[in-house]
Amino acid sequence: MKTVGVIAEYNPFHNGHAWHMQEAKRISGADFCVVVMSGNFVQRGAPAILDKYARTQMALACGADLVLELPVSWALGSAEYFASGAVSLLNSLDSVDFLCFGSECGKLAPLHETAQILNSEPDEYRLFLKKNLKAGKSFPLARANALEQYLPNAPVSSLLREPNNILGIEYLKALLRFDSRIQPFTIPRTGSAYHSHTLHGTFSSATALRKLLDAAKLSSLKSETPLPVYEILLGELGKSCPVSIRDFSPLLHYRLLSIASPEELTDFQDVSAELADRIFRLIPGFEDIEQFISLVKTKQYTESRISRCLFHILLDIRMETVQAQQDNGWNSYARILGLCKKSSSLLRKIKERSCIPLITKLADAKKLLSPEQMEFLKKDIYASEVFQCVTTGKFKQGAYSEYRRQIILWDER
Repeated sequence: MKTVGVIAEYNPFHNGHAWHMQEAKRISGADFCVVVMSGNFVQRGAPAILDKYARTQMALACGADLVLELPVSWALGSAEYFASGAVSLLNSLDSVDFLCFGSECGKLAPLHETAQILNSEPDEYRLFLKKNLKAGKSFPLARANALEQYLPNAPVSSLLREPNNILGIEYLKALLRFDSRIQPFTIPRTGSAYHSHTLHGTFSSATALRKLLDAAKLSSLKSETPLPVYEILLGELGKSCPVSIRDFSPLLHYRLLSIASPEELTDFQDVSAELADRIFRLIPGFEDIEQFISLVKTKQYTESRISRCLFHILLDIRMETVQAQQDNGWNSYARILGLCKKSSSLLRKIKERSCIPLITKLADAKKLLSPEQMEFLKKDIYASEVFQCVTTGKFKQGAYSEYRRQIILWDER
């Protein structure tokens, strides 16, 4: 019984995702597909366009056998945190044989070579990186330039200019770091570019689909998504979907106004002292999240980095908690969002072999986790509560509770 792992956001699910999942199973010969999926907040530093339960249904309807939630501290982290958290989760199950990811490159060898350099960080490369950072370049650009200088005759640095390549390299770095037995392979990204804002036949980017959803042009998406996904979107549109980053502006503004000093901001994940000073100084100019991100942005700090930091502040994701979890093996539980009923044998195998407990009901979590591990899980619960309260308008105590949700059991049609 072979299992392939996929790391995704499905924000929202589209034809390219369905093709990726089919190819992952076909190429690996796997019987099952385990998806590690971001919850209600995603890696670019924003809320997902619809909640994690709807996106789980989409994944299960299109070939996933099991969907696990990527903890919000990793889902909202940099590419390195995102990849390390997800790979660690798959590795801890001790039941996943392959990891399949898409890339613009489409070839494993150059991605692996780059991952090895970045993982070992030779002295000469580190010197180049330090010089580029000192020159005021953002970390992604400084890293790409340092690789160019370290390997002037190799094209590896260009790999770090494409988003899927970057994540793929981080997945490979994580597999090396965890000494994982999981075998990686990559398939070329098909269709439009990752950040494309226009439709591209049947393989359009999630960015383009979010733009159409935001404009409520759902009929245009029918050919861009598998039929079950389109039906789920029809059912969700108008309830809370589409969710916009702007919806969180009042809550974030209130949170920022409660900050007493720049030093207080440095407690949060990814907020440097310099960035903390800049955010704190500019709080009086806050109008909405998007405007504030543009206000804070500099050459050194990208919009995505700033956006992630602001959501770390909003969701109270502190570096101390994140560091403690890293020191404790990155993931101390696997939370199930959904399962295909026909895949119960996969769940049995994972329960037998997993190094970490599987959580199907939050009410049982206290029996399975230590107090420190519960603190990490509470970040996910709190993030979901904030997301649902903002998107549904139910701020009354008890109006929404993550504890009341059950895992999605999907019957194959």
